[in-house]
Amino acid sequence: MKTKLKKFTDFSQHILPHEATYLSAFHQFKDPEKTQIIELVIANALSENNPLAFNQSIDKRKYSYIKKWINNKLTSIDVDIIINWIMLLKNKVLTDAITATEEKHFLQYIIQYKKVDYNFQNLYELVKDYKPYLLVRMRYNDHQIVADFLKNYEDHYTTSTRIDSKLYNATTDITNQYSLNNNEPKFWEKWLLKIFQTTAIDGKNRYQAFVLLAFMYTNYNESEKLKKIFDHIDVFFGKGQMYSRRILSNYYASRVLMHSRKDELKKAEYYAFLSIRQENNDTLMYLNNLVSILLKNSKPKKANALMAEYINLFNETHNYHQKLGYASNQIRILTELNKFAEADNYAKKIIKKYKSKIIEHRWHHFFTSYINVLVIEEKYDEVLKITSKFNLIAKEKERKKKGNYVPNISWSISLSRYMEGKINATKLLEEIKEPINDKQHTLNQKQHMIKVIDKLSKNLPEAFLQLKSYL
Repeated sequence: MKTKLKKFTDFSQHILPHEATYLSAFHQFKDPEKTQIIELVIANALSENNPLAFNQSIDKRKYSYIKKWINNKLTSIDVDIIINWIMLLKNKVLTDAITATEEKHFLQYIIQYKKVDYNFQNLYELVKDYKPYLLVRMRYNDHQIVADFLKNYEDHYTTSTRIDSKLYNATTDITNQYSLNNNEPKFWEKWLLKIFQTTAIDGKNRYQAFVLLAFMYTNYNESEKLKKIFDHIDVFFGKGQMYSRRILSNYYASRVLMHSRKDELKKAEYYAFLSIRQENNDTLMYLNNLVSILLKNSKPKKANALMAEYINLFNETHNYHQKLGYASNQIRILTELNKFAEADNYAKKIIKKYKSKIIEHRWHHFFTSYINVLVIEEKYDEVLKITSKFNLIAKEKERKKKGNYVPNISWSISLSRYMEGKINATKLLEEIKEPINDKQHTLNQKQHMIKVIDKLSKNLPEAFLQLKSYL
């Protein structure tokens, strides 16, 4: 049986919180029923609870009107739709295929352009391409319009391209520090904050500065600074600035990491589900984050069902960092569901198929998940074989240099060495204490370590309970 208003209800349930905040500032319908509909759409989108049902006695044409109104409002400010339009026009100008109607619309857009926006740099470059197109056709009046635009915004464009280039250098330093731990990028913070907070700068550069700040603050575990820039950009999004569903998905995924670090797992799960509402090139990454949160919230069945929905995305992607993140999560889920043999076999298949990619991209995440299964199965000899084959001891020594280090693999190796008679109890205790000697640990790290110790203590209670008291 068809549910009345099902299409509209489905549509309304995809409205994101910041879209709702933006829409709330514009609706001024004289019709009380239209007002009732839009206000419930907004209230449901802003609520973290189950949505309330719509009034079925209201004429369905009014629901259609509201749906169209919402789509028009959001489409008009969507920076992804605008960039697609700009790039389409650029292609048509370069191939002499632009129509008279498209030219009229574009010239009017230029005339009415008053403020540097998100896609300013691309717009300026399109206008530069359009200028000679007009001149060679001796369209002097239109040529003057675009020439004036280029002159008026030349300084802005120079600034924009300079910032864009510098942001790339900052991205290189910040991501290298995370993946290679070979430099110290903190000096970028002051400049990035300035770019993010300056409203006269184009939105694309400002948002990239925000992304880098969020990445850096997360990496350095500076939660208060992270929250501050999130609160700041919340205001921009609520006003429709820097808006697209892709950008909001990216933002919600960033909030997941913040709330997870602060152990606010209910909020982390809420934002993680928001992040996958719109499928894009980063959906697999957002899915991996969501699955990790569901596992922390003891919901492996829900995580498993979700993974099955996205199996095609896993198979098709060439992003091995996320592909192997997905595979590692699948091992964890099967382990949580007590399907140890299935998890073991799955891990072996992944190693056989992606051996070199595992080492290159996600060795720690993958082997943490796999070794955990082997320890549960008491396959200590296999742990040691894998350790030797993939040189995990040396890799762990390098990983210790990272601030967020948790010695789960090191402890599992030491446990396996003891169980296989390679070391005695004294040496075991010495080895498992060594990674945490003379180190300051965050609360999040300590909580993670305690969870690892609790798991390993099932195999060898005396040593790991002693380690727990030592921690």
